[in-house]
Amino acid sequence: MPEELLPPITWRPDFATGVAIVDDQHRVLIRLLGEAGSKLSDRSPIEDFTHIVEGLLSYAGYHFQTEAKLMGDHAYEALRPEEANDHLLQHEAFADRVGAIHSGLKAGQRIAKTALMEFLISWLSNHILNTDKALGAFIADRQGAHGPANG
Repeated sequence: MPEELLPPITWRPDFATGVAIVDDQHRVLIRLLGEAGSKLSDRSPIEDFTHIVEGLLSYAGYHFQTEAKLMGDHAYEALRPEEANDHLLQHEAFADRVGAIHSGLKAGQRIAKTALMEFLISWLSNHILNTDKALGAFIADRQGAHGPANG
């Protein structure tokens, strides 16, 4: 059965949150996903999948720390506790899911490239377009007329 071809993920203007550091890190995550999509095939050695998942998990963890710091710096947790909690829970669920995929790969369990990429692209796109954009709008509101949010 031939592999399904997924359209590559690329940066789109509607991904912009208005927070420079977040947008820069999103560009890196999108680039990493694009590279993963072009390098992997269902026949790739399991070590290739493991290496790519490790890199994504590591960079996502770094990115999530950046967003958590921004939430604290801008009182998001104090002023929007439900949204902040949901945001952090989404990060935790992503890390748990990708961590489980990583553990499975380390134990020799294969995963289809399409299934992996569909999950990663869908999760990141939805998270940016909904959750991260809401955080960006909150930060912009807090900064008022002081120019673009830079973190």
